[in-house]
Amino acid sequence: MEEAKAYIDSHLSVEVTLKEVADMVGITPTYFSTLFKKMTGDTFVGYRIHKRMDKARELLSLPHMRTVDIAAEVGYDDYPHFTKTFKKIFGLTPSDYRAKLGIK
Repeated sequence: MEEAKAYIDSHLSVEVTLKEVADMVGITPTYFSTLFKKMTGDTFVGYRIHKRMDKARELLSLPHMRTVDIAAEVGYDDYPHFTKTFKKIFGLTPSDYRAKLGIK
């Protein structure tokens, strides 16, 4: 499972499928999904979203990066969807988060 998590973590900017990761570790997608949830406490999709948002939060602290570029860096081509997801998880929009850090 650590190998699967490391793979997901290193491929945040691209769509990684459950089947792709399950094939990589050599088990069926259904069994992988069950095992992943049991071992991490989160679903595959939930884990990937939280990792993407954690990375986005980290990148938002870098003033030289544009928010739209950060969205793309963590795998969101649809900027409004990125903003909505970020706000759902952290309670602030990416812009509000930056403002809280003193970054314009």
